[in-house]
Amino acid sequence: MHLSYLLQLLGGLCLLASSLALADTQPSHRVANQAELRVDHVRQTVLDILSYTRWPVEPAVLRMCVVGPTEYADGLFQISHQANGRVVSVRRYSAGDPLIPAQCDVLYLGTLTEEERLTLFARLREYAILSVSEQGGANAANSVFCLRVSDDRVRFNVNLDALALSGVKVHPAVLKLGRSGGLP
Repeated sequence: MHLSYLLQLLGGLCLLASSLALADTQPSHRVANQAELRVDHVRQTVLDILSYTRWPVEPAVLRMCVVGPTEYADGLFQISHQANGRVVSVRRYSAGDPLIPAQCDVLYLGTLTEEERLTLFARLREYAILSVSEQGGANAANSVFCLRVSDDRVRFNVNLDALALSGVKVHPAVLKLGRSGGLP
C-alpha cells in the first residue's frame, strides 16, 4: 500500500472513531431533542461504516434500501453523497419486494418478523449486500452490523459469519471497533 493511502485510511478511521463519540462532546441544546440527536448519530455512523466497506464491483451509485418499520432511518433519507463524492440513493422497500436483491447494495433493516427476515436473507445469498440492523435480538440475526443506539452514542456489533456470507469487505479496524461494541 502507498503511504498516502495509509495516512488517508488512518485519518478516516480517526474520523469514524470521533463521530461515534460525538455525542459525548456535543451539548444537547444544539439539537432540538434526543430523538433528533439519535437519528443524526445513526446517519453518521452508517455513513462512516459505508466509507470502510468495499464491494466486489464498486457501484457508481451506492443504493441503500430501508426495509421494515424503523425508528432512526429518517436521517438516512437526507444522504445524497458519501465523503468520497459517490452518490448515494436511499429508498424504502417492503420486506417482500422481489427487487431488493438486484436493487440494493446496502440494507438498513428495521423491525421484521422472523419469517420476513429469513425469507429476505435467503434471497440475498448470491448478492454482495451489506446489512445493518437498527435493533438487536432476533431482528439482528443475519445482519452484518447491529446498531445499539442510546441517547449519547451509537455503538455497533459485527456478525463475522454474516459478513463472510455478505460478499462485501469491511476494513479490519472497523471490525475491531464492532467486536469491542464500538467506542466506550
